[in-house]
Amino acid sequence: MTWTTAQYNFTVGVRGSAIEAAWEDRLTRLGVNNAETRDVIRRQAICKTLELSDVILRQFHVATHTSPEWALQALSNDISKLYRKFLGPMSGLQ
Repeated sequence: MTWTTAQYNFTVGVRGSAIEAAWEDRLTRLGVNNAETRDVIRRQAICKTLELSDVILRQFHVATHTSPEWALQALSNDISKLYRKFLGPMSGLQ
């Protein structure tokens, strides 16, 4: 038996990396044949990445303009909110 592999990168954290045509192609190659499903996956992945980036930027601002200790205290609260939002019943991942 011979195995073949392929790698499809879905980078969304780099400027210009969320190119719709590239996402369509990669999701299709993974077997997601429904265009509406591909669109939902793409939108949710990008939305969640932007939400995480927002948390990181807020924590960086707090750490650089006040104190790193305050940023650490606020970080656990922000992460727990995101965890509930990303994995809760309204996350779209159920």
